[in-house]
Amino acid sequence: MSHPRRGRDRGRGEGRSEPSREVAVSKALSYILRHAAEREGVKIDSHGYANVADVLAWRKLKSLKVTLPEILNAVSTSDKQRFGLLYNPPHQTTSSSPPPPSTDSSGQDISATASTQTTAQALAANDPEPTHYLIRATQGHSIKTVEAASLLQKLSLSAESSDDASNPPLPDTVVHGTYHAAWPSILAYGGLRCMSRNHIHFATGPALSSVLPKGRGGPVAVMPPARGAGGVISGMRADAQILIYIDLKRALEAGVPFWRSENGVILSEGVDLGVSGVSGVEGEGEVSGRKGVGMEFFDVVVERTNGLGVLWDREQGGLVQETPDWMLKAKNLKGGAGRRGGGQRKGRGGGGAPRLRVEGPLEMIEANDI
Repeated sequence: MSHPRRGRDRGRGEGRSEPSREVAVSKALSYILRHAAEREGVKIDSHGYANVADVLAWRKLKSLKVTLPEILNAVSTSDKQRFGLLYNPPHQTTSSSPPPPSTDSSGQDISATASTQTTAQALAANDPEPTHYLIRATQGHSIKTVEAASLLQKLSLSAESSDDASNPPLPDTVVHGTYHAAWPSILAYGGLRCMSRNHIHFATGPALSSVLPKGRGGPVAVMPPARGAGGVISGMRADAQILIYIDLKRALEAGVPFWRSENGVILSEGVDLGVSGVSGVEGEGEVSGRKGVGMEFFDVVVERTNGLGVLWDREQGGLVQETPDWMLKAKNLKGGAGRRGGGQRKGRGGGGAPRLRVEGPLEMIEANDI
């Protein structure tokens, strides 16, 4: 199937190219399984599973005349392993909600590898009956009835001293990718928040040593704006402009919950941050009712597209660079989904700055709609 040409001005109507059918199917699946199943009348259980027959009957996929092979293809070809599949023929169970592949028969957590194997087994079933399959998004949910404990593997400090294969070691890197427009809000809030999602999303790379190859005091390895599908990282958009590295052990010791999805994304719903007045952010007063991952668990924050380098460093006591004026004025995406952006950077300290075209309103971007 041929790939459509990129439009010159995506998001403004003119010249906008339509996604390929494969991309349209994948996006529709992500939408219904992450966000819209309940309000669209598609039954979804606490493990995040929906019957493939029900998903195919959903109005959007029905209008596209999507077939079971296309669903299976979306699962098998997803670059970020966005979907999990369970083969559930009638003779295996009489329950409408079978035990999820994240638990064994005793209800104990098993590894994400086992969930991946379950998906592989389902893809190999060669059964043409859609009702015999259950599908779920591996992470990114805003549906509140989907329970983290049923879908994800909880991270624990005990994994560091355990030889249990079902309790793999903690990742060396936990990093949240965000954009210029979001950084002033993160400072004002005092940390990361879930926004409209159930969890904040983190990736396990790139390693800090690859972003700051000469150490925290050295220059940043500038990343040009991402184009195409290269550099795929589960848990973060490839074009993230700012990387927030988390001190995972410090956060876990303080009781901040972290989870691992079956496709390797690290997630956290955060904790109550209390009430705080944030200094150094003009016009910001007290913020109440805050929940998230607080800045006390940030290790280092790096801007990697304009060459600013380290913005915040716990080893240096916090903020090490005042937020430049152009970043304070970076476009805040609001409202509907659409691609917006524009402008080219006109100077090191002011004027304009690149605002990469990204999908979704800011609250969805900050939570990494991946």
